[in-house]
Amino acid sequence: MQFFFGAFLSDLSQHPGHVAWCQARKWPSRVLAPILILIGLLFASYPEDKAEWMRWSESMGRMSEWIFPRENETPRFYSGLGLEFVALGIHFSPGAKNVLSNKYLLWFGKNSFAVYLLHGALLRTVLVWLYFGITLPADVTTEDGKVEPGPPLPQPGRVRFWFWLPIWLVFLYTVANFWTKYVDPWCARVTENFVNYVWEDQKVDLNAEKERLLPQ
Repeated sequence: MQFFFGAFLSDLSQHPGHVAWCQARKWPSRVLAPILILIGLLFASYPEDKAEWMRWSESMGRMSEWIFPRENETPRFYSGLGLEFVALGIHFSPGAKNVLSNKYLLWFGKNSFAVYLLHGALLRTVLVWLYFGITLPADVTTEDGKVEPGPPLPQPGRVRFWFWLPIWLVFLYTVANFWTKYVDPWCARVTENFVNYVWEDQKVDLNAEKERLLPQ
């Protein structure tokens, strides 16, 4: 759903007739864009669990039975739908486009895919070590000689939590920037060389086939 909507929005933003229509009118940016963005934020706010605790999310849960396929992942569907409404609102808002074109936000966007790839591994290693240490509590031997895991790790306090979190975020984006600068280009070169190698053989075969089919 996201792929096809993104392709549609990309084509729409470059369609001369649509661009001229938007430039000739003020109400899409002043009225339509804020409404679309607010609707998108509402959809994207649908909770992962316990939607029945609030009336607004309970109503959205009932509505999902009519607009989504059966046995769907409702939170994920609502997140995707909310993203599309927000993107459509930004499309109609030159002001939002200018804000999002800031060089610092562009830098974050450039590294976003690397962050997506790396954050899980760095969260389960570096951030866990910062919060809980690098050692586990020793196993406990009961009176009957049975060995059981040690006590649970103590939860970090608020000071420790907020002290290490920004440091980890800086570390995460530093590694992601390194990945974007060096690892991604290396992977692209490897892929390109492999594709050229495969297609080179096919080009030879195609040329031979053409020579065979051409009249003598």
